[in-house]
Amino acid sequence: MNCYIHNDREATETCDSCGCFICIECNNEINGKNYCRKCIKEMYIEKLTKIEELEEMAKQQSMVFMNTDQDDATAFNSSSLSSSSDSVNLYPKCTKSRVAAALLAIFLGGLGAHKFYLGQTGVGIVYLLFSWTLVPVILGVIEGIIYLIYSDKVFAAQYGPR
Repeated sequence: MNCYIHNDREATETCDSCGCFICIECNNEINGKNYCRKCIKEMYIEKLTKIEELEEMAKQQSMVFMNTDQDDATAFNSSSLSSSSDSVNLYPKCTKSRVAAALLAIFLGGLGAHKFYLGQTGVGIVYLLFSWTLVPVILGVIEGIIYLIYSDKVFAAQYGPR
């Protein structure tokens, strides 16, 4: 087989992205995988587009992050983060209380109060409509226990700002 770019050269690898045969000159190894120039260019453009979208989103809204590496879980504003914070494990801060959601689920789960509290209005209405069956009561108790078992990090990741 010959290289799909250089037809006169013997192919030594195949591109892991598109499957085309490539010669030693066209081969670019990244993290143990082989890519042709075309696929690398496409990946670069895709990553650049994602970065631009994230920067645009950051301009439109201010995001709050929590630092999980410190004991006091200090909150940072996204505009105050520097590029040197790559090693810091950040996640969105949840504005809803995990314990409050759990208590609402356990005691008023049959009426869907916890779903309304977490901003899931549609599911809350379904709980309210089926409250006469006692199924939402059982689900509410189970969900309340799950909320209590969740760590703050997991709860913030699932129910944090969207």
